[in-house]
Amino acid sequence: MRSLLAIVPALLGGGPADAASLSAHDLQVLGRALAFAQPAPSGTQTLAIAYDSGNPASRGDAEALARLIGNGLRAGAAVLQPRLVDTASLAAGGFAVVLAAEGAAGEPVQAATRREKVLCVTADFAAVQAGSCVMAIRSEPRVEILVNHAAAAAAGIEFAAAFRMMIREI
Repeated sequence: MRSLLAIVPALLGGGPADAASLSAHDLQVLGRALAFAQPAPSGTQTLAIAYDSGNPASRGDAEALARLIGNGLRAGAAVLQPRLVDTASLAAGGFAVVLAAEGAAGEPVQAATRREKVLCVTADFAAVQAGSCVMAIRSEPRVEILVNHAAAAAAGIEFAAAFRMMIREI
């Protein structure tokens, strides 16, 4: 009976298997941070949620992130509509921002974001330190935003000076 009770939350979408690498608050922070990008996104655009197709946990994280975002993430004057994208398919482009799910921030994401000149965001601070993604966000226990300056420059991403004073830049 206990084993049945243990799987019920996961089946109903409320268990640990359903948790996303970024929280709803992290995503709100991302929406606010995007307003400091130069130029800031506007209109309705696509937010690619990149996942590693060979990693079921990565796909699960991407799906959880998409559920959290729902119909769109408000970012200043923009609404970013989520679309799950396998990292191998990022080369097709057509997105304004890439949100790298667990285990997805690697060379394909880095190459696509540099080529498309778009921001890559992740919960993986090590990926940002390695230059695979531009920005990492964590809102608990306090808001922390890490930006890799070299990765941002390589992707043609710039932020307002006021934002750069509020974050940690490496």
